[in-house]
Amino acid sequence: MISQTRATLGAANVVLLDAGDEMQGSLLSNLKKGEPTIDLFNFIGYQAATFGNHEFDWGQAGADQPHHAGQLSYVVANLVVSNTGNCASAGWTVPTALNVKPWVTMTVGTAPNQAVVGIIGAASIETPYITIASATQGLCFKDPADSIVHYYDDIRAAGADAIIVLSHNGNTDGGYGYGFTVYGDQPWPRSWSKLARKPT
Repeated sequence: MISQTRATLGAANVVLLDAGDEMQGSLLSNLKKGEPTIDLFNFIGYQAATFGNHEFDWGQAGADQPHHAGQLSYVVANLVVSNTGNCASAGWTVPTALNVKPWVTMTVGTAPNQAVVGIIGAASIETPYITIASATQGLCFKDPADSIVHYYDDIRAAGADAIIVLSHNGNTDGGYGYGFTVYGDQPWPRSWSKLARKPT
């Protein structure tokens, strides 16, 4: 399907992205800690992805290993260093050891019909609760909507004509029964209303 789409539309007009959990799902990937998946992603030509909770199945070293080869960029805007002990008040320091960026831009199309696309990631805020504690030690998963708003103006200033949100928070999510609320990615839940003030 990917090859067919590229052939039909032109490869320059197609952006191939992944919204997380790419490391999990096969015995081979588990045995090799995600390496075969990353090899396949690089072979197929994925351009950007965000983290799901399963990228931390083998700790932070496992989350970092996808970046050792290929052109795949990982974007995670709401993953920051826990520098205050409270994720709500934590700053916006990107965990450089994981080689992630909050967002990237890509030029899509060919001249004169080109557009700059901003791609921003939002990892699951459930990750610290559903992985082993050491896997996310020293990290905070901030509110996804707050994170998108925080970087929105920067992405637009970088020339983005459109913004794609790669989110691993699900459509409707009750927090896996852990006693906290996860509002998911429904179009405009109350927590996302702050985005409505931004120009489209």
